[in-house]
Amino acid sequence: MTDHVTERVPVPRAVWVFGLCTLAPFVIASGLFCYGPQSQRGPALVALLAYSTAMLSYLGGVRCGLEIDHVRPRWATLGLSLLPPLAGVALMLGAERFGPAWQLSGFLFVFLLQWLWDVTSHEGPAWRPRLRTLLTTGAALSLAFSLEQALAL
Repeated sequence: MTDHVTERVPVPRAVWVFGLCTLAPFVIASGLFCYGPQSQRGPALVALLAYSTAMLSYLGGVRCGLEIDHVRPRWATLGLSLLPPLAGVALMLGAERFGPAWQLSGFLFVFLLQWLWDVTSHEGPAWRPRLRTLLTTGAALSLAFSLEQALAL
């Protein structure tokens, strides 16, 4: 009887380092928005929203890049990979229509949807779902703290 033990493939060190570095803008902008001087809260919110838009664009691009590596890329996957960046731009530009709480809620929701897609429809290296879970947790916590602050305003 063969024991099917799956060996846990380690995340390359460079990927960990740069992945964790991508969390710094989330943490800094959220910290300034929540706890910084009043004069820094508006710019910190804009930075958090802009960086969230950039990261959703990156994640959509990664998904698209994994797909175009196939011999026959799937139309649906390519199309769906455009939704996170478009959602980010819509949320960023929606400042006139939506308040900060709605924007932050929207970003949190889209990040969680992207994470769910990435870990349930896994493509790429075996370590990718673990890394995505950790990085999404960091981004989501930053957005959640900022959301709590926005709701208190």
